[in-house]
Formats: sequence, structure tokens, C-alpha cells
Amino acid sequence: MKVRALVSFAGVFSMYKGEEKECNDKVILQGLLSCGYVEEVKATKKKVKANED
Repeated sequence: MKVRALVSFAGVFSMYKGEEKECNDKVILQGLLSCGYVEEVKATKKKVKANED
């Protein structure tokens, strides 16, 4: 799951505030999400406008 750090933290999995990173360890993710250190980054599709002539 791709997450964004809401605060800086260090340990087995470390991030700085605002960093986005992939984390696949369910135990680490559960702990970080439950204490509010990270939030899930939702995938967004960018809309591209066609060139108008």
C-alpha cells in the first residue's frame, strides 16, 4: 500500500513528513495507520484534454 507520512518517524520503517512510500508489511501498516502517522495515498487518474484545433 502506498502511504503518505503525516509526521516524521524513525524505526524499522522510517519516513519524513510528506514523504510517499510503498509499504507491504501489514503489521507495520496497521500500527502506523492506527496511531495516525500515515494515511493511504489513493491512486488518481489524471484527465488529459485533447488538443483542440
